[in-house]
Amino acid sequence: MVSTFLAAVLFADQPKPAASPSPRTPLAAFRSLVEGNARFVSNLAEGPHRDAETRRVVAGGQTPHTIVVTCADSRLSPELIFDQGLGDLFVVRVAGNIVDTHALASMEYAAEHLGARLVLVLGHERCGAVAAACDAYAKSSGHDHTTGAKHDANDEHANLSALLHAIFPAVGEATELHSKNSAVSVLDGAIQANVNRTILTSYEKSPMLRRMALTGDVQFLGGVYDLDSGHADLWEAPAPKSGFVRVHEGTAPAKADH
Repeated sequence: MVSTFLAAVLFADQPKPAASPSPRTPLAAFRSLVEGNARFVSNLAEGPHRDAETRRVVAGGQTPHTIVVTCADSRLSPELIFDQGLGDLFVVRVAGNIVDTHALASMEYAAEHLGARLVLVLGHERCGAVAAACDAYAKSSGHDHTTGAKHDANDEHANLSALLHAIFPAVGEATELHSKNSAVSVLDGAIQANVNRTILTSYEKSPMLRRMALTGDVQFLGGVYDLDSGHADLWEAPAPKSGFVRVHEGTAPAKADH
């Protein structure tokens, strides 16, 4: 977890965000998120880039530094928990922070046309969508979890069922992990596995994002937000086709350009 103390050191003696230009490298974007989250946790949020002048500037065009793919949960507002403002974040939200064709197209647009250099896939503790997927997975034990839900035009819950099925692979991973280490709950394991799977899906289904990740033009991060403390625990996702590497406390993205 990125500590409040570490973030305080990072943003010490730095210009206030309202006066700072939008970060244009993965490293600068990472620092902006870490610093902003530390301010939020410490109840020192500055609410940058929300004045009339900023509104005037961003009305003419946007240059977000980070794409945030996160859950639609009302307790999870990226601009607030990272203390960002208008034009800073390009946010894609859906219950369970999963991605489909439309979400990937939005991410591609932000990376290629708007210049975003960091992609953060952010889950959160006690996620209702993942919890529901865990329950549904357990109740359907013995069934084939690799196939998607069949769509029935007359089923009022068909769309929800499809969403839960999209999270099943992460639940399967967490269930197997829990059988080997009971200290890790299925829900907590599934929340983190689901974040990692969303990153892998982004690599696998978006040739553009995969290429940009391989060349270092964008950097992917995973994270889980603590609803109680306000901390966002972040980790680095290496380039495609390599294993996930945990970011040690205070470590910035390895592939970030200065």
